[in-house]
Amino acid sequence: MKKVCALLLLTCAGTSLGHAQGIEGEKWKVTNQMQMGGMSMPGQTSEICKQPGDDSVPVRTDGDCKIYDNKRIGNVQSFKMRCTGENAAEGSAQLTYLGPDHYKGKMEITAEGETMVMNYEGQKLGKCDGSEVNFVAKKMMADAERTQKQIEQQQIQRCHEMAAQANDPFFLTQCKDPADKRTYCEAVRKPENFRRLAQDERRRARISSIPNDPSNKPLTESARICGFSLEQERDSMCKLAEQKNDLNFIATECPSMAAGLAAQQCAGRRYTAINARYRSFCSEYASQQDEQQRQSRQSSGQAGRMDPTEQQAQEEQPQDQEQPQTTGDKAKGLFNKGKKALGGLFSN
Repeated sequence: MKKVCALLLLTCAGTSLGHAQGIEGEKWKVTNQMQMGGMSMPGQTSEICKQPGDDSVPVRTDGDCKIYDNKRIGNVQSFKMRCTGENAAEGSAQLTYLGPDHYKGKMEITAEGETMVMNYEGQKLGKCDGSEVNFVAKKMMADAERTQKQIEQQQIQRCHEMAAQANDPFFLTQCKDPADKRTYCEAVRKPENFRRLAQDERRRARISSIPNDPSNKPLTESARICGFSLEQERDSMCKLAEQKNDLNFIATECPSMAAGLAAQQCAGRRYTAINARYRSFCSEYASQQDEQQRQSRQSSGQAGRMDPTEQQAQEEQPQDQEQPQTTGDKAKGLFNKGKKALGGLFSN
């Protein structure tokens, strides 16, 4: 990645740094700005010496990088680049010459799953001598190293933030600080993060066409990376949720506990008759049961069939019923949707 970033920063569109000392050339001011991962680097300006009439590909490459599909149509030049080996990358660029003294362009390079974009603008200033080239090249290298350090520092900060939020374990491959893993493993064992990753894993399982794909199992992978037993951690959190009366966690992550609580607080009651404290729990639990039955029907090849109870409930529901608007109405609708999955647990 570092080498690829340096390549982008050293790519001054429309310039040739190989100009021989003592040969009069054209002095150009080139401004470039990099964007990567949603971050924009400050623009950088360099003055370089370009051989008059030079229309070669404006990229310096080494043996691992090849330029191909180079073409110019009118005032637009485009080309592609491919790098192999340790710094594998794919790139493309397009330059628009707005006149003999001005051009603009953009180059994109994708490496290690990230896309970097460099925007260019060049303005001719006058004449120059090739002896300036070495000084300019050194300045550009220093600018590239400084920008690379900025990128690395922003990546470090991003890793710290994502670790604390426990968004997903797969970002850890981009983080070099061992403390990020420790922070993530502490954060993922907080009930709210554990529950969110568990729900995300179930959601991915429903829509994924690739069974057992690790990238669709953020909680399972978190347990593997952090070295804890998923079920033991869930049991421990369920006991804690019971002590703290965390009904949302119990509804989605503690099946046995949730079933007993549902029988006590939800069974045989209309939605409006349920204690307000448990309405959200009853709705969440009913929805979970409905989803489990749907998954069961899919796995048994009966996803397209509708049982008599479900069909009757659908026929009895008014066809012109408006979409619930209030939070309470939405919860009630969710509750009613899940009732059919619970058989006789709830009253009609």
